[in-house]
Amino acid sequence: MDRKTDIRIEIDPSCSDPQVIIKTAGKSELADRIKKAIEACLDGEYSQVLVYDHDTVIQLPQWDIIRVYTENRKICVKAEKGIYESRANLRELEEILDQKSFVRISRFEIINLRKVTSFDLSITGTIRVSFEDGSDTWVARRYVRTIQEKLKAGRGGESR
Repeated sequence: MDRKTDIRIEIDPSCSDPQVIIKTAGKSELADRIKKAIEACLDGEYSQVLVYDHDTVIQLPQWDIIRVYTENRKICVKAEKGIYESRANLRELEEILDQKSFVRISRFEIINLRKVTSFDLSITGTIRVSFEDGSDTWVARRYVRTIQEKLKAGRGGESR
């Protein structure tokens, strides 16, 4: 992914609450989008997903989710800290997940585009998806066009 924005975290022991400063040469659409995304995150605009770790219910922030998939008739939610179970079905999860970040890649799987490191298009007719955590999956043939359109839209200036 080609970024035009330098993003970093600075640790300052004298700072009691996180502080976000957006430095820019002038007013820009990108700076406005970044500000709105941060505000949405802080306001909890992106709903959390209820998942289960055995008998424990966890409210999982959407940005922690890598992928959601079906395995042995169960809905699994793979996140940065582990794999959880969901009692919602894929269609219900697809409705509450952020449409700009999440995309269905098969009848059995939804992925978070923000956690993707690469798309391997070398095999004709299919796409291999690699994630930040080192795992990978495949886009079903009937969803290849959908994912290609989503990626083109993301490159065209739309915020993902």
